[in-house]
Amino acid sequence: MPRSHHRSESVIETGAPRPSRAVRRRTLRIAAAGLTAVAALTLTACGGQDNPLQTGAAKPFNPAPQVSEDPAAKGDGGPQGGTRPERGRAEQASAEHGGTGTGARTSGTGAGTSSAGKRGGATGTRHTACDAAKIRIVAQPLKRPVNHLLLEATNTSGAACDLHLSPYLRFGDAQSPLAELPDSRPQSVVTLAPGESGYAGVLTSSADGSGRNGHTVTSLSVSLPGRDGKGSIGGSTTVALPGGSVYIDDSAWVTYWQSDASAATAW
Repeated sequence: MPRSHHRSESVIETGAPRPSRAVRRRTLRIAAAGLTAVAALTLTACGGQDNPLQTGAAKPFNPAPQVSEDPAAKGDGGPQGGTRPERGRAEQASAEHGGTGTGARTSGTGAGTSSAGKRGGATGTRHTACDAAKIRIVAQPLKRPVNHLLLEATNTSGAACDLHLSPYLRFGDAQSPLAELPDSRPQSVVTLAPGESGYAGVLTSSADGSGRNGHTVTSLSVSLPGRDGKGSIGGSTTVALPGGSVYIDDSAWVTYWQSDASAATAW
């Protein structure tokens, strides 16, 4: 009897069912899928922390540049409210003389050859603008270059004054001042001590006959601009023309004031 009882217990221990191999594989697959899902959720959560508020990317601040308005760019507002005409022919003349259109001339025949005492910019001293009522202006004929006049402005006052820019010239009944020659602008303003003179060259008509609207005039009025190029100082003065008349066309121009005659007639 005791022997038979031992065999019965052995049957109970070895008779318990074991899970099949297919079941074990399915369990492993489920576990692996679960781990994969957990890992994906973890990565998503971490990535969301880089920008939790979902703000947009910062953009650089580029304010629009403020363009300042240059009053001088509105025109020189010559005497009696007139403005100079377009300077196409005058600028072309500058180019033909080897100019760059920058207005600064440094050649030996330019205004740079004058003494420092007649150049206000050389000493850094500013004087009052020359008053047309205190300046004697004379127009002289020139043989070379042809079709040119030379204006001579002499300071008849008792104090030094500055000749700014170029003179405002009106031939006959012209509504606008004559165009200035841009490249004839000196490096600094011309200063006249009492009794000293400044000069400006005037082309009256083209030498090759290319100018248009040619006609003969019998009068010339001259005004002097202020430092800012607006209006005129002392009104205008009437200047006698050599021989009483001169032929002009639309190629005419006037240089800036120069401190010597050779500079004024170099164009």
